[in-house]
Amino acid sequence: MENKRANCIIEVSVDGANGRYAVGIMNMRQALELPEMPSLSYTHPDPVKAAAGIVVSRKELAGLMACR
Repeated sequence: MENKRANCIIEVSVDGANGRYAVGIMNMRQALELPEMPSLSYTHPDPVKAAAGIVVSRKELAGLMACR
């Protein structure tokens, strides 16, 4: 059975000296395939939380994808 959460759309950002900058919009699976970089952050896959500006770490994102 395919994990439906893997297709949730999120925004990946990089944290820079002058704030966060969007890298791209992708699904959770694609985001977790990116190289591990401590400067990357990910919007929460729940659209309401993402709209509120809540971001999660790579570890948290992987945990959210594992939940069914």
